Amino acid sequence: MKLKTYAVVCVSVLVLASQLAAFDGQRKGFILGGGAGGGSLSWSEPLLDFSKGFFATDFIIGYAPSNSLEIYYTNNVNWFTYGGESYLLGVSGVGLTKYLNREGKGFCILGGVGVSVLSLYSGYYTSSDTGFGALAGVGYDFAKHWRIQAGVMYTSIHESTSWSFRGTINVIAF
Repeated sequence: MKLKTYAVVCVSVLVLASQLAAFDGQRKGFILGGGAGGGSLSWSEPLLDFSKGFFATDFIIGYAPSNSLEIYYTNNVNWFTYGGESYLLGVSGVGLTKYLNREGKGFCILGGVGVSVLSLYSGYYTSSDTGFGALAGVGYDFAKHWRIQAGVMYTSIHESTSWSFRGTINVIAF
């Protein structure tokens, strides 16, 4: 119990101390970001194949050890409907971003791996399944704290696989 308490206190102090520098213009330090966009989903399983458009969301929170590298928790979700039902398909895990330009505008490459989750929302009924997920993409910082990015998300849940091609506009506090 004491170890958990010490861990929570240490993480809290680190996050609160880094909040003061979150908007200092340097990528190094605490980062927090989110974005929205859209894309195309291709779903495949033994008895069903379909393609669908979707609304996309991104969320990141983490730390940048330098101005050219970020390490973070990421949550990427595709929101779509199929057969009159609402679905969420996403990947939550560890992500990395490598900037090709240490400061200012420029390109970056990003990726991540984690748990993929498929959730069904049907009236009062919900269900979820989990599997493996991966992300890869490129981005361009077109203004301070603003990035446009495009990428691919792969998920594998039981016998089902999906490929999502996503485009988002993101705001990132650093």
